[in-house]
Amino acid sequence: SVVAFDKRSGKEVWCAESDWGNSYASPVVARLHGADRIMVFAGAESEPPTGGLLCIDPENGRVDSAFPWRARVVYSVNASTPVVVGGDSVFISESYTRGGTLVRFSPEFQPRQVWANKKFAMHFITPVLKDGHLYGIDGQHQGEARLVCVDAGTGAELWSDPLTWELTLNGDAKRIGVCRGNLIMADGAFLCLGEFGSLLWLDLSPAGCRILSRSQPFLAAQTWAPPAISHGLLYLMQNSRDVVTGTGPRLICFDIRRP
Repeated sequence: SVVAFDKRSGKEVWCAESDWGNSYASPVVARLHGADRIMVFAGAESEPPTGGLLCIDPENGRVDSAFPWRARVVYSVNASTPVVVGGDSVFISESYTRGGTLVRFSPEFQPRQVWANKKFAMHFITPVLKDGHLYGIDGQHQGEARLVCVDAGTGAELWSDPLTWELTLNGDAKRIGVCRGNLIMADGAFLCLGEFGSLLWLDLSPAGCRILSRSQPFLAAQTWAPPAISHGLLYLMQNSRDVVTGTGPRLICFDIRRP
């Protein structure tokens, strides 16, 4: 499920030895105990259902350890990217029964579970770590999704917020929300792109959630790709047709640089 390539020539450098299949999560470089390691959350759809967190030596592709963490169903996703916590721990999460867990690695890169929380279950959202707390959107389905803050050290939930509001569409007031949205951090605040195209700036802390601003660049389902910011430009991916304007899928760029 993991292959390294020379970025200049495209030549394969190594292939990790693992029976766990690929997933939707991106590999992450982690600095653990002063050494670089590649963390891969492997194993999406597979039969038999296997997968979890692989710790890999980036020099040669050797798998130092494999921590099983996957639902016992074939159609699990494993799409949330691992989050490095401190200098020895990694957080992973799935939403098909097991939820989230923090794994601590020994100096020999052997894993030990620190805590698990079934109610901090990321579907395809990668949570954000800030000041010892993890902020993410829990929930496998739209109707149950909620923004949650947990203590990264203990896994204890501090608060949750469904983040919903009323939107007038064709003269009718409808309830809409972030649902299974995505979070990134920029300039000390959190930018949230909701599942139906809502865009919010949020002030998140252990004390709660405060909406700084909210807009609706488009109204389209399956807005699952996280927003991206580069050099003051904001990129949003509209993945389906806008139900208001009829505009089809597109990549949108906004200039958010200060005047």
